[in-house]
Amino acid sequence: MLSNSADSVAFDKVAACEPQWTGLCLVKDVLQEGSGKVLMHAGPPFGDVQRIPVPVMNSLCIGAIYEGWAADRSAAQELIMSGAVTVAAAQDHDIVVPLAGVVSPSMQLMIVNDARNPEVRKYSVFNEGMLHCTRLGVMNPELPRHLSWLNTEFADWVSKQLQQPMPLLPIISAALADGDDCHGRTMAGSALIAECLRQQSTEAVPEDIDAFLNESLAFALNVWMAACSLMMAAAEGVANSSLITRAGGNGVDFGVQVAALPGKWITAAAPVINGAIEPAHEGRTALGAIGDSAVVDFMGLGGQVLNTAEQSFANLKPYLPEDALARPAKVLSGTIAGFGNRPGATNARSATANASSPLILLGMIEALGEAGRIGGGVVDVPAAFFEKVLGEAAL
Repeated sequence: MLSNSADSVAFDKVAACEPQWTGLCLVKDVLQEGSGKVLMHAGPPFGDVQRIPVPVMNSLCIGAIYEGWAADRSAAQELIMSGAVTVAAAQDHDIVVPLAGVVSPSMQLMIVNDARNPEVRKYSVFNEGMLHCTRLGVMNPELPRHLSWLNTEFADWVSKQLQQPMPLLPIISAALADGDDCHGRTMAGSALIAECLRQQSTEAVPEDIDAFLNESLAFALNVWMAACSLMMAAAEGVANSSLITRAGGNGVDFGVQVAALPGKWITAAAPVINGAIEPAHEGRTALGAIGDSAVVDFMGLGGQVLNTAEQSFANLKPYLPEDALARPAKVLSGTIAGFGNRPGATNARSATANASSPLILLGMIEALGEAGRIGGGVVDVPAAFFEKVLGEAAL
């Protein structure tokens, strides 16, 4: 039970949210009119384009090439460094994007809104699958073609299957019951979403789309990111509340926002990811925490459900703190019915009082932008960070 009344009010708003996937729209339709050439990334803003790490720059350049603004990486980077293309944090536009991924104006967004308040929306790009992915931060020459297919042919098919909203909490609950953690492990959820889409089809599913859905074991992650972002944001604007409403890393900085101070990023150096680097990439170095998928863990999934996600726990056990399974009780705010009555919603007061933090499950993106994902692990945000959050938010 929360001892702070403002946090209790904020949590009730979060717990009442009922995310549903309602359709698609173009990124440019979400941006403010006259935004011009904009590319978006995960985590807090960089402030200075000179600080953008190579993997993120690679993906931004892919975005510029996909949009037709540049013919190659060199020309794309020149546009970005000169300011001819604006670089922005995706969450500042209510969009979430995983790891080193990019959001560009011609991409399609999944629309997730609150069934109780449909005007309240969050957005996510499609998960790109397991082969050609901007989230890996490499200059893959196949990416522009794959992005074109994903945002036209695939998007057109998906849109036709979303004539009715897809409630997401029942799918999350079912995925958790089947062993997913809904971040590092999303196989059950991805299969459930794919089956929901197929069931709405009145015609045979095209072979390439069917194959993509079968092979995209992380497809659900981007949906869960938007759902968790929506739920967390329900607390925004509650005076004196310390509930975390946004969270993410850009590989250089890690940041959060709190309910009492909407729009204000509170940041620190991106923590290291504790995990195993795959043998093929021995000797390589990973970026610090990167991706908006941290919202999944801060909402109470991912690293907070390792007590039921047995395979995830077994895989990560060598890299987890001793109190890993006790963390949810130390940092989360109350029971979320839609999570199978598991606890949810991180608040900075509890984290500070218990000198603890939520555990974040993250892929490790190679720092030079050459090898992509080189492993996976867990981020244990220093507990002192939440003292800083309370201090900067004057709570």
